[in-house]
Amino acid sequence: MNKSIFFKICLVLYLALVSISEVNADKTSPEFQPLRIIDVAAMDWDSSWAGLNGTSQGKLLYSGGGSMMLLVSFNPGWDAVNKTRHYHDFHEWGYVLEGDFLIYDFVSPEQLMGTKYTMRAGTWMSRPPFSIHGNRPDAMLQQQVTPPSVQLVFAEGGKNYSLDPDNKWYSDDWKQIQEWTHPLYQNSALPESMEWEDSRDLQGAKIKLLSNDIAGGFRARLVYLPPGWSYSGGQAKSYYKKARRFIYVLAGDLAIGSDVPGADTRTIGKDFFVEQAPMSLWQWADGPSTQAGSMWLEVTYAEGTRFGKGPIEPLRFIP
Repeated sequence: MNKSIFFKICLVLYLALVSISEVNADKTSPEFQPLRIIDVAAMDWDSSWAGLNGTSQGKLLYSGGGSMMLLVSFNPGWDAVNKTRHYHDFHEWGYVLEGDFLIYDFVSPEQLMGTKYTMRAGTWMSRPPFSIHGNRPDAMLQQQVTPPSVQLVFAEGGKNYSLDPDNKWYSDDWKQIQEWTHPLYQNSALPESMEWEDSRDLQGAKIKLLSNDIAGGFRARLVYLPPGWSYSGGQAKSYYKKARRFIYVLAGDLAIGSDVPGADTRTIGKDFFVEQAPMSLWQWADGPSTQAGSMWLEVTYAEGTRFGKGPIEPLRFIP
């Protein structure tokens, strides 16, 4: 046999063996971490979060890198910690699960009354840094809505700045800002506002894309699986090396692969929270993933939980 041809055959075989060994290393790698799964309904409420005089209560779902995610219940008659016009130097987002929540947005520090926006159940809000907003002290009586507003709230670590000179968070720094930003609101619950679309990555599933900031490395979407849905994408185990994904189940049941010895799957339901940290395996069930159907909110960060580290890496799969 020609030596050149023999060498090429050996090289192809070598590369194939290396590829196989890398896949096997992924399957058994001790670097893989379990998913963090929380039954949020079973958690106790903490009245120290988000409001004054016990008028709101929260549950801490995630904390890391200066960022935190809370489930917050704003009770009728709630009193905000910072009612005046203010802004942040960090990104935040929110999703309303129940009830209404009123907020005022301002396009300029010169604007005193602002525009009132009613965040109803199903509303998604993504607020960039330097976006002026507040509840307005003179309008807090309008916040006494029924039923209480229950929502997911996520905030990166950073500073708050008030535009009220009498407020403890006041700073003259606002005078140096040349351009003010504005939030994105999506009313995902009403079909006339947002319709379901076919998912490109989960055959047979539907999605509503809420945010997709590619350079920012930030994506949010609603995912719906019809009753009896099964994964048909081939490799059922996936992970990110750097990205982090949060899932909050809004309705139905969802069976996912389990890393608990002796248990092939684990079924979670409404008000379960899943954190897929870097090097955590997500595994679809072998068979139907839902009996009654399932819907969840899914938020993914490119790296850590800071806006601006994009784009989000592609999912990595192992057999």
